[in-house]
Amino acid sequence: MATLTYVGDPQAQPVDGLEKVLGRARYVGDIRLPGMLHAQVLRSPLPHARIVRLDVTPALQVPGVVAAITAADFVDHGAFGWPVRDAFILAHEKVRCVGDPIAAVAAESEAAARAALQAIVLELEPLPVVSDPARALEPAAPLIPPESPTGKGNLCQTHIVRNGDPAPLLAAAAVVLDETYSFAHQEHAYLETEGVVAIPEPDGGVTLFANDQSPFINRDNTAMVLGLPPDKVRVIQPPVGGSFGGKDDIVYQCSGQAAKLALLTGRPVRLVLGRDESMAASYKREAMQIHLHLGATATGTLVAARAELLADSGAYASMTPLSAWRATMHAAGCYRYTAATVDTQVVYTNNGYSGAFRGFGNTQATAASEMAIDELAYRLGQDPIDFRLKNSLRQGDRAFTGNLIDHEVGLQRCLEWVRAHSGWDRRRAEFAARNANPRAMERHGLGVACYFHGSGLGGEGVDYANITLRIDEDDGLTLQAALTDYGQGSRTVFTLVAAETLGVRPERIRLLRPDTQTAVESGPTVASRASMVGGNATRVAAQKLAQLLAFAAAEALHCDPAQLIRDGERYIGPTEEPLTFEQVVAHARALGLQLSAQGYWEIPRIHWDFEHGTGVPYACYSFGAQVAEVAVNRRTGKVRVVKVWAAHDGGQLIFPQGALGQFYGGIAQGIGYALTEGFTFRNGYPDKLNYDRYHIPTALEVPEMEVTFIATTSIGPFGAKNLAEPVMIATAPAIANAVFHATGVRVRALPIRPEWLGEKV
Repeated sequence: MATLTYVGDPQAQPVDGLEKVLGRARYVGDIRLPGMLHAQVLRSPLPHARIVRLDVTPALQVPGVVAAITAADFVDHGAFGWPVRDAFILAHEKVRCVGDPIAAVAAESEAAARAALQAIVLELEPLPVVSDPARALEPAAPLIPPESPTGKGNLCQTHIVRNGDPAPLLAAAAVVLDETYSFAHQEHAYLETEGVVAIPEPDGGVTLFANDQSPFINRDNTAMVLGLPPDKVRVIQPPVGGSFGGKDDIVYQCSGQAAKLALLTGRPVRLVLGRDESMAASYKREAMQIHLHLGATATGTLVAARAELLADSGAYASMTPLSAWRATMHAAGCYRYTAATVDTQVVYTNNGYSGAFRGFGNTQATAASEMAIDELAYRLGQDPIDFRLKNSLRQGDRAFTGNLIDHEVGLQRCLEWVRAHSGWDRRRAEFAARNANPRAMERHGLGVACYFHGSGLGGEGVDYANITLRIDEDDGLTLQAALTDYGQGSRTVFTLVAAETLGVRPERIRLLRPDTQTAVESGPTVASRASMVGGNATRVAAQKLAQLLAFAAAEALHCDPAQLIRDGERYIGPTEEPLTFEQVVAHARALGLQLSAQGYWEIPRIHWDFEHGTGVPYACYSFGAQVAEVAVNRRTGKVRVVKVWAAHDGGQLIFPQGALGQFYGGIAQGIGYALTEGFTFRNGYPDKLNYDRYHIPTALEVPEMEVTFIATTSIGPFGAKNLAEPVMIATAPAIANAVFHATGVRVRALPIRPEWLGEKV
């Protein structure tokens, strides 16, 4: 590969970093407009109830209140949702979880809006609550959705993998593991809560400033529930204060509410959720139960796997059917098997609702498979890393889903790196000797976990992006993307890719905010796809402009384009007399060339047969491994993570500082998932509605980290791979496996509770 100037530069800075550090970034909550109204939402206090009476008329009598709305104010009662259309902008006929929105008001002040909520007449008739996913599947269980999408009660969706018959292989296996793993819900805990500002337009349309992830989906949903053509709804994404997958459906709901209030009043309306409200109303990572049945030979070769997954979707489907599909595609881990099957059920309950979250189902799948693989290695008397190296996927192998891994795999190099840098062999022996001392108050352990993660949307659909790029009159460049940046650094990635391809300084490039009126639809910003798909589309657009500029420079220098040499931004021909970038641009305009381009790129198309559970789920994968060191207090059982070593098969890094930030943040989030962040419901009632009870890791809990990226080839721009999601998913199982090494207690549920580990000393 040619030497790169901007791509991979360790000194490259985030393009929007300075404005955020200096407090100049304008978030939704910072927007103030003349005549702006304040919106508030009345939410259900009950997890399941029929709406007997709802009267918003008294709210309109409260001084300062301008408008109040219910489901009756929307087309088809505000029904929306994908892949299952089972949710409402405001609840229709019944509520299905605590926090369900029932009515919304707009007032001159927040105080008046809150008073209006108190004035609304609401009568709810409690209905039986279903909080246990297994019970929800029983024939006599109360039906949560009015109509089952599968025709089978509270069963929302099913997924399968069929790759041979594992039954006879499991029956004949020398060593068998047959265990169940349980995972709690997890709150996204982004710094900025959900928000939207709606502005009515003179043509009867509406413009939304919304901190969503996918503006085009928001536009289409809002247009649908308002009965407007899509071109009458404009969605602009301002800077976003974190998301981790959590600002899709809930922000679409907020957008519909604010948009309707703005159209009714003819005034701008702002709706920003409070923290308690956000934690009650927003969707979570799915709670999941995973049963794994694995078999191996006496010498430690894996032969078969059978997995059964039960995902708690909560009151609505949201993205759980899709994240459960990804969990299905990763359920047996990054290993070779002769045969494997997976059966997944997605179930409705009254436990809030679940949806997209960093890792998108693979977080739970990897946690289960890596805890299981670790336990199987111990039963075989083999070192956990040796066992993984023996069975892990290599180029030319077939994944447990049956598809060929035909691209470079860096997993073995990742495992070898974490082994060497953690001092795995020496320190595990030292810890074993130290832990045998009965007077030691802390026991130390090292645990390992590895992963693979399908790149992009995979078999869920065509995965593409469109990027536009133009040279402006001031000789700067404007780049427009529909793919959004909510912390993963894609704005910087697109800038560096465009700068590298065009041979211009990144400072020349300006990025517009994602905007449904000026950007070209590119699918949702999910599945760690922005840098790979959007980055490639950026490169295509930049290549088109680069060719036009090369033609202009060659014409001005009286040579063939192939004879041009680039020296920074200068173009040099055979006479060695350089032209500046500005001179070339001016000559291109004089030639009548149009200095703008659109780049389109899509991942090679694949096919997954959902009915038969066969095919190719992803065109390619990223891989990685982590080792965690823990110290467990013998008396209290409290786990302290001392250090994490992590290696990711990252291809060519585009933005190294951003990649490191994703790694550090992902590991921190994984520590929370492992130890403190269980979001729980008691008979449908959430019991952690702020950070005084829901504990995310603080700076004091974040350990020393040593990370690296293993270079491999990939289909991403300049060979880049996805990393924002997968760098999180090995942390929790590595910690759980380290806890076993330290204590001898095998945990099969997350988060780990101290009472499971404490001893009488």
